[in-house]
Amino acid sequence: MLQLVEPEELRAALLAWFDLFQRDLPWRRSEDPYEILVAEIMLQQTRSEVVAKRYQGFLDRFPCVEALAAAPVESVEAAWSGLGYYRRARNLHRAALILAERGILPASASEWAELPGVGAYTSALLASRCCGESSPVLDGNVERVLSRFLASREPPRRAAARRILLATASRLLHPGRPGDSNQALMEVGSLVCRRGTPDCGACPIAPGCRAFRSPGLDPRTFPVVRPRRAREVRHCFTAVVRRGDELLLHRRPGDADWLAGRWHLPTVEFASREESIGAAEALGREFGGCWECDEPAVLVRHAVTYRDFVVRAAVARWRPECTPEETAANQAPLGRPSLVWFRDSEIDELPTSSLLRKTLDSVGVRCADSPLHSGP
Repeated sequence: MLQLVEPEELRAALLAWFDLFQRDLPWRRSEDPYEILVAEIMLQQTRSEVVAKRYQGFLDRFPCVEALAAAPVESVEAAWSGLGYYRRARNLHRAALILAERGILPASASEWAELPGVGAYTSALLASRCCGESSPVLDGNVERVLSRFLASREPPRRAAARRILLATASRLLHPGRPGDSNQALMEVGSLVCRRGTPDCGACPIAPGCRAFRSPGLDPRTFPVVRPRRAREVRHCFTAVVRRGDELLLHRRPGDADWLAGRWHLPTVEFASREESIGAAEALGREFGGCWECDEPAVLVRHAVTYRDFVVRAAVARWRPECTPEETAANQAPLGRPSLVWFRDSEIDELPTSSLLRKTLDSVGVRCADSPLHSGP
């Protein structure tokens, strides 16, 4: 797999390049396994530039595994706000509970993989950095680097191709610095072996790269792309209900296929945009009570992974139909999602999403404003 150049030469060149050119990212300055775990969970599906802005604030609030384990999961989710994919925050909290109860840290990739939210990639990286284990990693950057390195004609996510890529990555790991070797491969993918414009002249492993060294091959044609998943359009109607300095929200179910566990504005889904004309009746069926929605509604577009959300949002009024006791407890009728009033000052402490702020801004509601319409 590394016939063009001896593996030892490539390992040395890779680490020498990394020592000179690696980005100064805060989690690379730490050798604390807890801090590295937090960073790696944050980095799952989130760009490093975004994580770098939120990482230290999260550690200031939860400086050790015991502090994170002792915190309510709602406060962990609130501190996670802005990073998205909140299931990761809940998994991190569950992992902290397990680690705090055990009193010892995992000593291998297989032990790290026992924790919630820690898959093959994250467990290998944690083991290589925290335990000195020679466990190779495959993320999107490494897949691209090694697919070009091998001039592989197979999509990297196929099982047979992954086995070959992992074996190649393993041979590129320096036995004395496996964690740095893994990070170096990822950094080459981020800074040099880029998707559209690879800088082969600056690549430390270019002497062994088949796509670069073989006549007639263009590194940009690798990795081979498998057919993309078709994008899915979701049509929704969202109601914005104010009462003084309070906003009406509900918590989406933990098993929802979008915004799971997030506090969000009352929202109903439709099969098409045209069906949302009956939004008031649909809100009543979903949440109970009587609803009146202003017209015209504002169109809000929001994209998450392979889903495109087309949201019609409007200022609305809601009158609950329940007992005085249920009204006092902010509860909807049995079997329906609960609606809860939150003061503006409380919303920042809730696990919400960027769609909430985008919707409020589009409708023209600022949390510090006077009420536009009152609830009960």
